[in-house]
Amino acid sequence: MASAKKSKKYKPNKQPAVTSAAEQKKTSPKISEKRRKTGPYQPLLPGKWQSNVLIFLGLMIATVIIYSGDLHLGFFAVDDPGYITNNPWIKNISGENVNHILTTPYFANYSPVHLFSYMFDYALAGPSPYAFHLSSNIWAGIVSGFVYLVGLAFTKNRLAAIMAAILFIVHPVHVEAVAWISSRKDLIATAFALPSLLAYMKYRQVNGTKKIWYVLSLFLFTLAVAGKLSVATFPAVFFAWDLFIEKRSFVRSLIDKIPFLIVTLIIALAATSAQPSMGNQPDPYAISAVLIQNIWLLTGFANYVIYRIPPGAGSIILQILALIFLLAVFAAPLLLRRRWPKVTVLIYWILFAFIPAQILSFTHPVADRYLFFPSVAVAILIAWGLFALTKKLGKQGTIAAIAVAVIISFFWVWKTLSYLQEWRDPRSVWFAAISKTSDPVVFQNLGTYYLGTVEQLNATKASKSAVSDEVRGLASIVWKDNPKLPTLLSVWDQGKRESPEELAFQNQLRSLAWEAFDQSLKRKGNRIMPGLYYNRGLVLLNNGDLEGAKKEFLTTLDEASKETFAEVREQLTVYSHYDLGIIAWKKADYQQALKWFKMAEEEQTRFGGNWLPDISQNRKRMEQIVSSQSNH
Repeated sequence: MASAKKSKKYKPNKQPAVTSAAEQKKTSPKISEKRRKTGPYQPLLPGKWQSNVLIFLGLMIATVIIYSGDLHLGFFAVDDPGYITNNPWIKNISGENVNHILTTPYFANYSPVHLFSYMFDYALAGPSPYAFHLSSNIWAGIVSGFVYLVGLAFTKNRLAAIMAAILFIVHPVHVEAVAWISSRKDLIATAFALPSLLAYMKYRQVNGTKKIWYVLSLFLFTLAVAGKLSVATFPAVFFAWDLFIEKRSFVRSLIDKIPFLIVTLIIALAATSAQPSMGNQPDPYAISAVLIQNIWLLTGFANYVIYRIPPGAGSIILQILALIFLLAVFAAPLLLRRRWPKVTVLIYWILFAFIPAQILSFTHPVADRYLFFPSVAVAILIAWGLFALTKKLGKQGTIAAIAVAVIISFFWVWKTLSYLQEWRDPRSVWFAAISKTSDPVVFQNLGTYYLGTVEQLNATKASKSAVSDEVRGLASIVWKDNPKLPTLLSVWDQGKRESPEELAFQNQLRSLAWEAFDQSLKRKGNRIMPGLYYNRGLVLLNNGDLEGAKKEFLTTLDEASKETFAEVREQLTVYSHYDLGIIAWKKADYQQALKWFKMAEEEQTRFGGNWLPDISQNRKRMEQIVSSQSNH
């Protein structure tokens, strides 16, 4: 009985196993030495995967709803024609097109994954701007979902992670990146960079025993940097994670970043070799000014505008002080590394993400779209910080943290929707921009938009198409106090064109364009802007001022010779020579007109363009006129 009783008490499954340290390591290969000492294993993403997937999808849907106002914007006049409407390489899925996108820089850039996204959109919906905008909104939604997952991996707090994703969704600095289809590069780069980080964190969690996570991280990073070079410095965040979180040695932390560095260098060489030099030289003062401006924009309380004036260069003393400031900014987070290592990593994420836009020679070093990627870390920092600061208050603290986050979210979503409305303005986003910035390009683009509307009216008249809702909306605003507006809209409803009212409206648009060009010229300074002079020439040519137009087109040629962007330089050179031929034709100087037409035709052939398909026809017609004159 005693033996039986003793046997009954014996429960081997509850007895602690006594094994050597070597045996423990052998039987638990997935748990790092550091984690054995600090506590039990924790999953990278706490909670049930089903719940995380549902939250991910919910955040995607919320993003698409927030940005639904951009679905009817159409294609933007800047970059969208080059990347989408005039891009032959995205219009069908073929081996030739795929090979060309992978191997050849396009539109002064190398971002193949970005172009593949357009190819996919085109295959599904053709040249529908609605579909392209919806696609960009979905990409932004995917990023929002990954912001939640990254926030969860950092904080281990689902509520904080959800709040971080919500703050990210409504941040007003994102409007430009989402509403401007050509800025999808930033969305795609971030959409692949974030899961690359998660895969790397998983690789480190299993102590490198499953290399598949490392390979997956490298693959996703390759897709990210091939989407846009703006995430090129992201492996430095992985390095910071190793040093400050994992406490790995410097050398070991560096070794497994080498493949990431090689990928970055290959794509960076392809991208930078395709981009024209803007003549910008690194200046510590300018970089410091940009840094401060970027941080202010990331707060969500700034004014958001599509273009900003770049900061000027400082004196030698200012440059030295600025250099000291930059060194201090990058060194300061190290003071937090022991007590708040994850905060240190997030701060370096923000700082590292600023670097590519300052190293590359951009005309506009400060742009909202450049901040899409670093704003991920900002959203996580804010949400996590709110919950950390109120943690000691228990449930009341959680309520307080949520309340503050909700207040911030309401303010941000108001700014986001307000800025989206500026993009939907029938006068174009440039109209509101002229009250926020003195950048001459903004005024030039506003004038170009007015001229483009005139061209659109003439094109629809020639094709006997109806006047678009966009033009009707513009007329309703520009002529809102004009008694001729009802008549203009009425004749358009009847399908009539070339009415006195329409001609008067076109003249009004040309007048507004000239005013905008005049403001641009006053602010131009030493900027190279051949398009400004060319558009001024078009206005004067239409008004019958042939000598004034000729002067502007000749100035365009001089300005274009200094333009570093080859496509702009070549196109405006052909246009200017052609229009000089038109002026000579109007003056009955047929010999001179033939000379200009021949020059434009030869240049277009040499440049490989097809900007003016009727050059040959006009050249032949002029040859007939010259020949007829010679015979008489």
